[in-house]
Amino acid sequence: MAAVHAVLAVGTLRQKSVTVDEFGHLPVGYNVLTTRDFAYCEFNPPLMNVLNAVPLLFMHPRDRGEAVVPSEPDLKYSLWGNGYVFMARFEADYHRLFVSARCMTVAVSVLLGVVVFVWAGQRSPRRPALAGLLAAGLVWYSPNMLAHAGLVTTDIGAAAFLTLAAFTFYRYLGRPVWRRAILAGTALGAAQLVKFSAIYLYPVLLAAAIYAQVRRRAIPWSRWAMHGLCIVAVSIVVINAGYLFQGTGRALGSMPVRSDALRWLQGALPYRTPVPLPQAIVLAFDRQLEVAKVGGPSFLFGKTYPGGRWYYFLALLAIKTPIPLLVIALAGLMVAVRRGGWPSAGGLLLLGLAGTLLAAFSLLSNEHVGLRLIMPAAPLFWVWAAGTLAEAAGQRWHRVGIAALAAWTGLEAVRAYPDYLAYFNSFVGGSSRGYLYAADSNVDWGQDLIGVKRYMDANDIDCIQLLYFGRVAPEVYGIRYEVPPPSGFRPGYAAVSVTLLALPYILYDHGTLIETLRPTRIDQAVTGPPVARIGCSILVFRVPDSAGPAPF
Repeated sequence: MAAVHAVLAVGTLRQKSVTVDEFGHLPVGYNVLTTRDFAYCEFNPPLMNVLNAVPLLFMHPRDRGEAVVPSEPDLKYSLWGNGYVFMARFEADYHRLFVSARCMTVAVSVLLGVVVFVWAGQRSPRRPALAGLLAAGLVWYSPNMLAHAGLVTTDIGAAAFLTLAAFTFYRYLGRPVWRRAILAGTALGAAQLVKFSAIYLYPVLLAAAIYAQVRRRAIPWSRWAMHGLCIVAVSIVVINAGYLFQGTGRALGSMPVRSDALRWLQGALPYRTPVPLPQAIVLAFDRQLEVAKVGGPSFLFGKTYPGGRWYYFLALLAIKTPIPLLVIALAGLMVAVRRGGWPSAGGLLLLGLAGTLLAAFSLLSNEHVGLRLIMPAAPLFWVWAAGTLAEAAGQRWHRVGIAALAAWTGLEAVRAYPDYLAYFNSFVGGSSRGYLYAADSNVDWGQDLIGVKRYMDANDIDCIQLLYFGRVAPEVYGIRYEVPPPSGFRPGYAAVSVTLLALPYILYDHGTLIETLRPTRIDQAVTGPPVARIGCSILVFRVPDSAGPAPF
């Protein structure tokens, strides 16, 4: 199962161009490894970026040296600015570097499936193999997980390390001894070094620990409190070690924070209050608080609107989750309701953490850009569902039904290959119609420039009119293109990223960045219908010679 997952992920990552966020993430990891300067981590902790960049140290890419950042602020630590510098320096080997870096994410994804397999098996003493295989299959063969298993981003890493942290804490609850407390604290700290969504581990783990202690009184309360302090203290040491202890103990009042929450904290505490965390992680967290508050335009069910909607992620789960997975989720919930009674501490941990992540991103953030934001919740829920269904599968037809749903999931994964980012279920007509319901990383994240190049070669197209959603220069992939003016397309071929039909963005035009102020509107009465769909993320039109300008 793991090998098939890896084959699907590696096969996909080789065919897809560098996506929007990858463009910034890999340069962060490379810059941190080569300079030991964590100020490059402008928006995220460094662990996944650094892991992805490790292969680059052994590849000796051709470096063109200094580069100019196109139309970007000249900031040394700018995430996007350094993305352009990295692209210009290593243009000759650009895609090859990302292919190698993406393989590290595949390895982390395989690790995630192994943890899920072990955890689900432990939750189902009667049928551990069935529970483990089902949980691992639901994670490894979900198109949404496969979509990110081969990308240089923090999403799969967050899912893996957050699940690992929760699992080690689950093991601690089963046998609360010092060794397991230290291991849980280590995993908890490592999760914080991947993505800030891991911060929700602290309150949920505390609630699960209190629940378990009240129900069982496994150890005296005094030792329980000491174990808790140990777990938190170890996690803080791990966080600081991840930043090589740079900037630890700085005065809170001296930090240039921007968010309302941290500025309030500065005003409430004395100026010289030492912060037991590296300054770089505090400032990156501060930037994320800013982004979450301000948000940006979102798109759902054909409508563009500012900020977020509380139902955004629930709606995406309904249309981007394969139907067999929806059936398994519903069956697990029905079994749990029929069984009734108080949940175990492990069950509370799994559902509590998954539910907290869903609620937090739905209600506390206006940054609704894709289902990937709640990806860490998925493995936790599937561990719970697989364990619940395996324990309840007392009759043969139950197990046959579970096997059939699992096989259906695998077929969905094969059928969607390699266009996993654009996957939508048949409730909305499948992947080819997904762009009518969602945008951005849900369908089009700039991943199909390679497909555009192949289409041009197959149809003998020398130069194409291109409206592309992404940061990467199309010329990196050998594409001759022109960005058409707002007056419209001229006769000939035109390729349009579907995200631009829903959201405004920045267009890259031979070293110049052009900001669009509104979504693109294609007049198909002039252009005609699309003549091709590349990866379900780019529409190709053939504007007839008899047509006048086709404004957008």
